[in-house]
Amino acid sequence: MPNRNEAIEYYQDAVRRGQKYERTCEAQGRSPRLQVLDQIFPDISSAAQTSLGVIEIPIDRIVGTYSQGRTKAFAGNFMPTLGQATEFGDKWVNLCLAHLGDTGITDPILCYEYLGLFYVREGNKRVSVMKYFGAATIPGQVTRLVPPHSDDPAILANEEFSRFYQLSGTYEALFRKPGCYSRLQEALGFEPDHVWTKEERSRFVSELSRVNAICESGLLPQVEANTASDVLLAYLGVYPYAEMEEVSDAELKKRLTALLPQLRFIAQDEPVAVSTAPTIPEQNVIARIITGISKPVLRVAFIHASDPARSRWSLGHEEGRLHLDKALGDQVKTTAVIAKSGEAYEAMEQAVADGAQVVIATAPTLLGDARRLAAAHPGLKVLVCALSVPYGGIRTYYSRIYEGKFITGAIAGALSQGRPIGYIARYPILGVPATVNAFALGARMTNPDAKILLKWSCLPGQPVQELLDSHVRVLSGHEAAVAADMRDGLDWSTCLIEDSGAVRPLASVCWDWGQQYEKLILAIRSGGWENDDPANASAVSYWWGMSSGVVDVRLADTVPSGQRKLAEILQRDIREGRLHPFDQPITDQNGVAHTPEEQWLNPESLMRMNWLCDSVIGSIPSPDEVLARSQETTKLLSLQPANRR
Repeated sequence: MPNRNEAIEYYQDAVRRGQKYERTCEAQGRSPRLQVLDQIFPDISSAAQTSLGVIEIPIDRIVGTYSQGRTKAFAGNFMPTLGQATEFGDKWVNLCLAHLGDTGITDPILCYEYLGLFYVREGNKRVSVMKYFGAATIPGQVTRLVPPHSDDPAILANEEFSRFYQLSGTYEALFRKPGCYSRLQEALGFEPDHVWTKEERSRFVSELSRVNAICESGLLPQVEANTASDVLLAYLGVYPYAEMEEVSDAELKKRLTALLPQLRFIAQDEPVAVSTAPTIPEQNVIARIITGISKPVLRVAFIHASDPARSRWSLGHEEGRLHLDKALGDQVKTTAVIAKSGEAYEAMEQAVADGAQVVIATAPTLLGDARRLAAAHPGLKVLVCALSVPYGGIRTYYSRIYEGKFITGAIAGALSQGRPIGYIARYPILGVPATVNAFALGARMTNPDAKILLKWSCLPGQPVQELLDSHVRVLSGHEAAVAADMRDGLDWSTCLIEDSGAVRPLASVCWDWGQQYEKLILAIRSGGWENDDPANASAVSYWWGMSSGVVDVRLADTVPSGQRKLAEILQRDIREGRLHPFDQPITDQNGVAHTPEEQWLNPESLMRMNWLCDSVIGSIPSPDEVLARSQETTKLLSLQPANRR
């Protein structure tokens, strides 16, 4: 046990640390004092208060004090600033002796917790001593302040934390954006309602501490806008938690360093740059021939998550690959691999080892493996068929299917004869509400009283039969993954239900993945990849539509001539940019009016649209409601829930 003179020396060293902190803050234009809760949240009486009892508080989450009067004796890092020959200094020295003695400091501090941070009401000097000696936690009697609900992301994230804390029992995880706590629970391999054991909590805290130590070491200077929890969550999006214990500190540093681009995008408010049309420099025929001769063959590997012989989705992409081979000939060499469950990353690595310069993952379920591949191979061009995913190192691509759905909605409204129109959606993910709403707006254009009955194929039940029992006259389902299906009569997504019960095909919206791949690869060969993001400062999502030829509407021979003519006019106007399905006033199900002047008309907002038009009867399910077979895709591309009124 140290003597009093040694404790005094500790105090004097703590004062020097406090003074240094103050000088640094003043030089940087920051406040050198502790944060004050009654300045941050003046109307504490308006908040609900919940007692958490005595808990172990992460000491680095204690950032301030309850009132202004307690700040005079401390720098903003809780180090003392008063001279040793004061009553304050004497008490600090006594606490130092107690901490280093046989019993230690045992009395819990009293504090408030607000938005995941702690503010001391009684026990500031105890916190100061414990911080000086590098303690990880300190016991505290905590009162949690729950602010009134608002749309502030920090408030929404705090509301999610309340649920997370009930499951985990830890304050170590800290996020400022909604949705992260549920993603963390899933990334750790836990069910949404799983209550953590003591061992699980201890392991998590240990792994998070390792990540935090790396972040604070100066090795990752670009992650200042992220918490250690953000960094860990980004890591778990690429590498499995189950193997993290076996990863050495050196390897963990290497992996986190490779994830720096992704961490930078996570810290940005608007991290996704959306490309709405191909950027292929214009060239004449001779120039294209010369370019094809002068540039080496581009090797492209396609990774399918399922066998094209059994999956219409994979078949559509495989046909797109074959179109690419035919369209570009000797300019490109493609290969295709069917990745079995759990083996996708190995398949991608093998493709790179075999010389692939571009890797295209054709399903969103391959996103995690693609992120890991991009981190391991900086400079490799990696694409994933998904929508608006803010991760550095990879790019995503999809199509503006809503443009085609607007047209089929117009056909449905014209033929509904006053009866409801059925619509079956697949997953409640990014882009789908815009597709449903575009269909509803198209129906309302030709039938102002049209009502859309919305069902989901990812929920329990029989959506087709349920809609037929509701006497719908027109039924619209999933888009066609393979263009040939309409010619074969296999997959007409919008049909008329005759009074006799017979089904008459009308139209289908379909992808043309061949056009998508041809234009993507031409852009890569001609420098369009770099043009889309010259500084490599954004995540890029390719979201092309009918004007690029990647979306089409096929009309059946049975479509009446009037509706056929209307559909052809709408297709032409959308392709030529004269018509935008959402360029009109819209009222949602909660009675909120949206106008074209609002920012939600930009591509990013349309992708993330999470509300439904007032003519839609139905709701958007949460990821936890969907069937098990659909949960992986739903959670990967989940929507931020709308605030219901």
